[in-house]
Amino acid sequence: MEKKILIGIAVFLAAVVSIELASSAAEFAVTSFACSPSEVVVNDVFSCTARIKNNGDASGSVSIATLYPDSNNWLESSNYPQSSGTSVSPGESTEVTFSGLRATKSGDNGFSKIMLDSVTDTFVADNNVKVNTINVVVSVGNSASSAIMGSTFTSSAEVTAGGSIDVTLTITINSGGCSIGSQSSQKTISDMQDGNKQSRTWTITQGTSGSCKYTISAAATGDGEVASKTDSTSSTITCTDCPTSSGSSSGGGSGGGGGGGGASTITSEELTKSIMQEAGIGESIKFKFGGTEHKISITNLTETTATVDVESEKQTLIFIVGEEKQIDFERDGKNEISLRLKSINIITKKASFVVTPLYVLGEEGVPSGGSGEEPGGEGEGKGIFGFSPKGVSKILRILLIVIIILIIALGTYLGLLHYKDRKPNFQRSFHRVK
Repeated sequence: MEKKILIGIAVFLAAVVSIELASSAAEFAVTSFACSPSEVVVNDVFSCTARIKNNGDASGSVSIATLYPDSNNWLESSNYPQSSGTSVSPGESTEVTFSGLRATKSGDNGFSKIMLDSVTDTFVADNNVKVNTINVVVSVGNSASSAIMGSTFTSSAEVTAGGSIDVTLTITINSGGCSIGSQSSQKTISDMQDGNKQSRTWTITQGTSGSCKYTISAAATGDGEVASKTDSTSSTITCTDCPTSSGSSSGGGSGGGGGGGGASTITSEELTKSIMQEAGIGESIKFKFGGTEHKISITNLTETTATVDVESEKQTLIFIVGEEKQIDFERDGKNEISLRLKSINIITKKASFVVTPLYVLGEEGVPSGGSGEEPGGEGEGKGIFGFSPKGVSKILRILLIVIIILIIALGTYLGLLHYKDRKPNFQRSFHRVK
């Protein structure tokens, strides 16, 4: 009897142990998740680490953990499996790092789940884990494609945000002497969200040394101040009346600079074609005409007018912008050049003049034809009796035609007279024959 009781107890204990062993197992769950860096630039590679805890009653391991992006599919791959296999005791944790992640879309992006072998864990979605993926694009629009010296135009920089960013715009003048005056070269845009567009504008004054070339850069920083991205674009505004290189050269020994006292000299020995020269108050435009040196000195400038002294025979003239006058150097009734005030730069306080010879002196010191801005026009040289060579040729042709017409008319008249004198004799001879 006692033996049977002992056997029954043993069987009971074995059953209890079997049940206990059968119910004990490892049970894993994600308890934390973080990415490094916490903000990324679009197309950059990063990694994320999940902490996985064994909540079960027995040791075990996760063979493969697989990370999935959210429905935006912002990662380069649709899933990132990572093997583990580390044995974890009950109540203990292990870490799994998903590396080689690449963000291909900007925005505040998240994850949908982590598969722990065949078990779905939604910790990343439940806790709204996000990665701010940033980007920035800047473009430029101008109010004009070209401008004259001293005129103004506006440049508008449009920024398109990727992710949550703050942006600093900076304008840099590269060449052409253009200027933004007292405006700050930097402008800021805060709290931009993914897909948002905003613009900032500068007013630019065209320079005097060629086309205005400038660059606008946009430096973006994520709202977590971790990731940063820069984009830039350049633009050019053509200067339509800036001096050409040949007209802005300085002759040897001529003083330059500073806006006063210097002499801007055109180095050609003879003024044979139109040239443009820029000069300020106290400066002179010097050149030779007919072997004699002449100069045009600027004595006063306003925003719209220029006062100049023209020499050899000194004469003072006042020009309005765009006005053109013909100059008689020697006061002998013959105009030698035309002078046009093309523009005034109120920034540099300089005026731009176009000097054009009305004729070119030949080897014997007489006019040999015009060489002004409009050849064959009013700028042609004067010839015999004040006429140009072309005018003399035209008059001679007309006279020749008149003489020929008179000769023909006279011949016709004499022929008719001769016919009348012979008519009676002709009639008498006709009657005799009859």
